[in-house]
Amino acid sequence: MTTQEERDAYEEATRLIIREAAGDNMAAAHYLLNLAYLSRTIDDIYDQDKKVTRTKMLDAVEYLLIEMPFNPFFVEHRDTLQSQHVSMYNAWMAANLWEQGDDTDKVYAHVWRDFFHEVWPVVALLTQGPKKMNEVSLKIRTLFKKQLGE
Repeated sequence: MTTQEERDAYEEATRLIIREAAGDNMAAAHYLLNLAYLSRTIDDIYDQDKKVTRTKMLDAVEYLLIEMPFNPFFVEHRDTLQSQHVSMYNAWMAANLWEQGDDTDKVYAHVWRDFFHEVWPVVALLTQGPKKMNEVSLKIRTLFKKQLGE
């Protein structure tokens, strides 16, 4: 469970890296900001460690069902991004299961739980090319690195 102070720090880091990954593409930035919001909201619902208001839940549903399908960046890159969504979900579900296992399982779970960050370098690739993808990837691994057990 993260403290409010940790959440605030992650939120600031998230906004910084999203701006870098999206570059000048506002639709890409909107896509990533909302995807981060969805990830946090769904994780809060799953973990039951922070109250999720009805408004937050409805905002998440609205983005999934209405806004995302019409986001110009998402529409243009739907095949690539949807495959990332499947991988993100699959890794997150595996992390939730494996964190109940032995020490080795917990190491894997520790890594898999943040797999959703992998979409950000993909967005950087789509908006700015391979060099930016590599830069964003390195920054993500630095900004969101956590000690085992955190």
